[in-house]
Amino acid sequence: MLMSTPKNRIHWPRSQRWCLLLLALLLPRAVMSAEAPTADEYQIKAAYIYNFATFTEWPEPLSAQISLCIYGPDPFGTTLDTVLAGKAVGGRPLVIIRTNSVESLVDCSMVFVSAGVISNLQRVLDTLRGHSVLTVADSPGAAAAGVMLNMTQQSNRIGFEANLGAARQHRLTISFQLLRLAIQVIN
Repeated sequence: MLMSTPKNRIHWPRSQRWCLLLLALLLPRAVMSAEAPTADEYQIKAAYIYNFATFTEWPEPLSAQISLCIYGPDPFGTTLDTVLAGKAVGGRPLVIIRTNSVESLVDCSMVFVSAGVISNLQRVLDTLRGHSVLTVADSPGAAAAGVMLNMTQQSNRIGFEANLGAARQHRLTISFQLLRLAIQVIN
């Protein structure tokens, strides 16, 4: 039985976000082909991206919005727009920006580096050095290369790896609630 004391007081907004994360991660999914991404796969990845934003804290001063930049060819199509339409993170609206310019990424809150430009990852990371920008990808080895959150697919399930060291270097705090669901956490 939980008692309402200052140490273990239930904060409903955080609890609701926790439930949303669990729902996105634990819903049964159809078997996905390893050869061709399905719309269902990118619906799940869009939910992950929203939860990554929800469970990340940016340093002050906070911008008026959370700008999610898709760098390179957009594998989500309209799925990201549909899943994230009208969503907010910490009271700030989530805005989607598509770009092919590495230099413009410093103005983003989050950057998804698409597989089509993963060969340019080091340039992206060098450009973002010193900026509090959450980096996300879905490419093998991306977390080990410095991406903060990398979505993976194993046994027809989507999971993620977290590079906590990279997040700390950029003054970002990733919630323990999120980290405990990661397949791998790199310090």
